[in-house]
Amino acid sequence: MGFIKNRIDIKNATAINTNIGLQDAQLLKLLGIEEGSLTGKESMGEITYYTCLKVISESVAKLPIVTYKTNNDSKGKEKINDSYLNYILNVEPNPYMTASTFWQAVELNRLHFGNSYLYQDCYKVGKNAGKVKSLWILPSNEVTVWQDDAGIFGQDNAIWYIWQDTRGKGKQYKFSMGEILHLKSSTSFDGIVGIPAREILKTNLEQAQYGANYLKKLYSNNLFGDKILLQYTGNLDTKAEKAIASKIESFSTDNTTSGKFIPLPIGLTASNLSSKLTDSEFSVLNQTNSLKICASLGLNPNHINDYSKSSYSNSISQSLDFLTNTLSPILLSYSQEMTRRLLTTTEKTTGMTLEHDTKSLLKLDPIQQTDVLQKQLNNFLLTPNEGREILGYEYSNDPKADQLLGNGASILLNQVGDQYGSNSNITGDGGDNNNGK
Repeated sequence: MGFIKNRIDIKNATAINTNIGLQDAQLLKLLGIEEGSLTGKESMGEITYYTCLKVISESVAKLPIVTYKTNNDSKGKEKINDSYLNYILNVEPNPYMTASTFWQAVELNRLHFGNSYLYQDCYKVGKNAGKVKSLWILPSNEVTVWQDDAGIFGQDNAIWYIWQDTRGKGKQYKFSMGEILHLKSSTSFDGIVGIPAREILKTNLEQAQYGANYLKKLYSNNLFGDKILLQYTGNLDTKAEKAIASKIESFSTDNTTSGKFIPLPIGLTASNLSSKLTDSEFSVLNQTNSLKICASLGLNPNHINDYSKSSYSNSISQSLDFLTNTLSPILLSYSQEMTRRLLTTTEKTTGMTLEHDTKSLLKLDPIQQTDVLQKQLNNFLLTPNEGREILGYEYSNDPKADQLLGNGASILLNQVGDQYGSNSNITGDGGDNNNGK
């Protein structure tokens, strides 16, 4: 708003049209970006950062989104299988994407740019008015968030999303906050716009990238990273010095020879200035920096294939820690934003919510899973049909398969000892209570 005001105040000033590219040094300086620094998709080239984004985005994308309804009468949560949102959220959000591709792109935008914007295309008229028809991803780097504190758009202090479509002839689109699902990073100072992790990790990402470039240069020079000192008698101008160095260097990089033998003119001697990677602790520093990047994104070392301090039991604990401390806050923000934006007012007031099903992250081997299900079935926690659903089997037609089962030996605490009385009504074997049995 202040930018628009300033433009109105100087409308009588002389206009100067200048074309400035996105890589222009003055523009980068104005934006606070150093020339040559890692920005945008360039930081994706750092393997640790890319791996972290890949692990988190794929983990979020593979979780199904379930519609639940809280039943106030039974004080329980009921799973709604026939909700129209199930198909949109889990199969086809729009005609061009599957749900897995869609949500992976959404999470990747949220992590890399700090914000992910989804436009919900709703039915305008008819019996489905207000319900979602499809979801579309807006390019995060082309969307700006405006707070209309002056009421220019007709609503005071409202949040508006402005999309500058660079691929569609530069058209600009305006969306109200009710039309957009805004998924932001956990780092936000105003609670409206998220800050991408790559901005906070700028120094570490650049350090990792420089290390990768250094190794690339070593490989391109046949792992020859030391300096060669050429000693000669007399004085040579700069041009002659460069010619000698270039000639000798050509022998070490020549593909037609092994590079082991370098001929030297008479009067010229060569000595080695060694700088080993072990002396500079390059590997240790590189690993430490990778672990810092990994930890800042909430991942454990095993996610970047560092198993130096891992065991089988530790890996199980790390998987549980990944769900609890890394994914749970992300999934909670998804659930709250989807519930308030995708559900109608009637659906929200009746206790409906949208949540991710996280059971697939903690899958057990067949023996362990069978043991867990048996214990749940024998303790009135699951019905047989619910157990069959978990295993991927179809429901049984027997009406008793929808009833809770359990061990009849379980009794209330205040009834302990009553089973030994002659008039006891407690049975431990599920049969008739004759003769006090």
